[in-house]
Amino acid sequence: MGAHPLHAGWILRARGRWNRAGEYGCLYTSLTAEAARAEHAKYLERAGTARTRPRELVSIDVDVRPVLDLRDVATRRSLGISLARITGDDPADLDACRAVADWARGQGYRAILAPSAASKTGTTLAVYLEGPADELGLEGGRERIAIG
Repeated sequence: MGAHPLHAGWILRARGRWNRAGEYGCLYTSLTAEAARAEHAKYLERAGTARTRPRELVSIDVDVRPVLDLRDVATRRSLGISLARITGDDPADLDACRAVADWARGQGYRAILAPSAASKTGTTLAVYLEGPADELGLEGGRERIAIG
């Protein structure tokens, strides 16, 4: 407990659905505590590990633009990616998401808002740190909730 959620070292090491490990990092967030818990549980399951130390769910105040909103069916259709692909866990699904992330970053998007792959009602916000500073603001929020 006590690790800073906005530490760049952790953000750059994160790997997942919306970034390429070793190429670019992103801060993975959820819009609700329930979705964040589901994402964390899914991460532990995929890693084949149990939680080994206490963790905290922290709130973060985010001001970012522009954002690619993949919750929108028309946007997904224009990019040729389905909801099933966005939320799927097969290697082909993850590669497709990373290809969208590559494209989005190339177009100047600073974040991707997408349906959660771990929670049917949740939303993930993946925030990229590179780009003009005036398009991104991250501040530690007020809440810290122990999980587990």
